[in-house]
Amino acid sequence: MEQRAIQLIIENLWWVIPTKLAGVRKPMAEELNELQTAGIGAIVSVINDTSNLALYEQANIPYLWLPIDIGGSPSREQIQELQNFVDQHNRQGLGVAVHCTGGIHRTGTILAAYLICSGSSYNDAMQTIEKANSLVVLEDQQVRFLRSLSDGKSSQND
Repeated sequence: MEQRAIQLIIENLWWVIPTKLAGVRKPMAEELNELQTAGIGAIVSVINDTSNLALYEQANIPYLWLPIDIGGSPSREQIQELQNFVDQHNRQGLGVAVHCTGGIHRTGTILAAYLICSGSSYNDAMQTIEKANSLVVLEDQQVRFLRSLSDGKSSQND
């Protein structure tokens, strides 16, 4: 039986905002240098376990832990924390990578939420995510969350 190889981390890195914000699968310790070489200087983990946080600390990579349940969506507070973290590290010239386990469900959701809260419509945010990574698939609950986030933003601007 043939075992499927894990995709190289650089091939899995997908920029939502070039040089500023990207999605990726959960990196392994030996891949952190490759991410840094690609312009990633800070990491946001949205997985429930803390297993990778010690790796980031040991590698002296700034990180933020925003745990989201599998198939779930971030809270508005988590989106605000993400925005603050990304803004802070972008001002320092560092790109930020967000990851869950595979880098396509929770990662896609929180990155779309970031775009919506930064002024994009739901459709524009989803087009940006789709263009960056066509493998992103969101659960129905995640889509509903993003639509309601977008609708709430629209009504605040009226």
